[in-house]
Amino acid sequence: MTADLTPEILDRLKSDDFAWLTTVAKSGQPVPKLVWFFFDGTDILVYTEPGAAKVRHIGNHPQVSLNLDSDGNGGGIIVVGGPARIDAEDTDPREDAPYWAKYQAMSDQIGLTPSMGNYGTRLRIGIEKVWTTPTE
Repeated sequence: MTADLTPEILDRLKSDDFAWLTTVAKSGQPVPKLVWFFFDGTDILVYTEPGAAKVRHIGNHPQVSLNLDSDGNGGGIIVVGGPARIDAEDTDPREDAPYWAKYQAMSDQIGLTPSMGNYGTRLRIGIEKVWTTPTE
């Protein structure tokens, strides 16, 4: 991690449940996808299906951005950018205790828990840059 993370950014990386992960397709088209993520204090982890387009995109263009939502009034937007890579394959996010502590209740609520084993590719995103908009 080379970017300076303020307390507000750290708090949001730890507390927000959803983010838009933007990868770049082979054509050069940016492709945002809503993801669950976990900030481990250094990097951002995202679990995905091994055949997902984002996995191919990262193989061709490893620079990505992760966008956190605004405060509802256009402020408080946080975007982090950096290189992404496949960190693990054939893993199960339910066995990643910190990640699963964050998402188990939500996964249970929407009925996703039995299929979470299909999300066996873990992406690791380094943080090199941060862009923000002011909060009110």
